Amino acid sequence: MTSIINYSPRVIGEILNIVHNAVFLLDAENRVLFANSQMRKMFKANAEQLIGLQFETIFMPEDRAIMARNILKLTREKGEFDCETMLLCLDETSFLGLICCAHFQWEGEGLIAATIHDITKMKSIERMLKLSEHDTFLGRMLDDISHQIRNPVLAIGGLAKRMSRGEETEKYAEIISSESRRLEKLLDTLNDFIHLPRPELKHVSLAEFVERVEQCIKPVIEEHGVTLKYKCTENILSNTILIDLALLVKAIEAVVLNACEAYKDRNDTNTVTLQVMETFEPSLPYAVKVIDNGCGIKAEDLSHVASHFFTKKSRHIGMGLTFAQRILDEHAGELTIDSSENKGTTVTFFLKRERRRSIRIKKL
Repeated sequence: MTSIINYSPRVIGEILNIVHNAVFLLDAENRVLFANSQMRKMFKANAEQLIGLQFETIFMPEDRAIMARNILKLTREKGEFDCETMLLCLDETSFLGLICCAHFQWEGEGLIAATIHDITKMKSIERMLKLSEHDTFLGRMLDDISHQIRNPVLAIGGLAKRMSRGEETEKYAEIISSESRRLEKLLDTLNDFIHLPRPELKHVSLAEFVERVEQCIKPVIEEHGVTLKYKCTENILSNTILIDLALLVKAIEAVVLNACEAYKDRNDTNTVTLQVMETFEPSLPYAVKVIDNGCGIKAEDLSHVASHFFTKKSRHIGMGLTFAQRILDEHAGELTIDSSENKGTTVTFFLKRERRRSIRIKKL
C-alpha cells in the first residue's frame, strides 16, 4: 500500500536544496520568494540577501531594463521561456547562465519558478573544441601548402640542372621565372590569409557599404571587360548593418573576381550583378548577391569550391572563396553558393543588423 506524504513547503524546499542547479520562486511583483542552497552558493549570498530581491538585480546592469523584463513577459505569456545570458553575483562577479522560467498558479496567485545552470565550463569546452577544429584545419592546410610548393620547387630544381648542362637556357629560364612568380603569389596569398585581422564591427549604412563596394570592384570589372549591374531597393539604403567594412568589401571583391573570370571570352553581354536586398529573416535580415551567367560550377565540385587551394583554373591559387568564407564566419553571417554548369553562379552573403539578440535591445 502506497503511503501519502504531505509535501509541505518546507519538505519541497528541502528537496529543492538537493538539486544541483539554482532554483528560485518569484512572486507577482517579481521578487524572490524562495531560493535553494545552490542559488545562494551560485550568487554568493545568504538567504536574507536573496529573499525579496528583485529579479532584474541578478542581471548585468545593461540588461535589467529590457532583457530581464522581456524574459518575465514572455514567461507569463507563453508559460515558459529559457535563454542564455550573463548574470551578476552579489559580490559583483559574473558568470554565463542558462536560465529557464515557468509560470504557474499557486493558491490563486501567479508565480514564476526558475532554474539557473552555470554554463561557463560548457562554453569553455565548446571554445576548446573550436580551437581543436581550427588546429585540424591548419594541419590540413599545411599539408596542402606543402603540396602546392613542392611541385614548382621540383620544377625549378630540375630545370636548373638542365641549364647547368647548357640545355635550352632561355626557354628554361622563362619557366623558372614563371614558377618563381607562382611561388611568390602563393606565399603572398598565404601571408594575407594568416594575417587577416579579426573584424572590428561597426554599424554602417547600406548606402555607405554599397558606395565602397562599387569603388573597390570597379578596377576588377574594367580589367575583365565586364558590365556591372546594380540592384537595390532604395528605401533600405538608410538602414544599417554591423560589419567591418574593409574586410567585407575584401570578401565581395574576391567573389566578384571569380564572377568575372567565369566568362571564357570577352564580349558585351558579360555581366556581373550586385544585388542588395532584405531577406525578412530576423537573424540575417540583409543579403548581398553576386550573380554571373558564366561557365558555372559542376555539381560534384560545388561542395569544395570554398576549400583552400581548390580551383579548376590553371595558374590560380584557389583561395578567393576561402577568404570570403572566413570573413563571413567571423561576421557571424552565412555564405551560400548556387550554381549550374554553363548557366552561371550566385554567391550570397547573409548579414546581420545586430549581433545582440532582439530580446536584449527591444522592449516587448
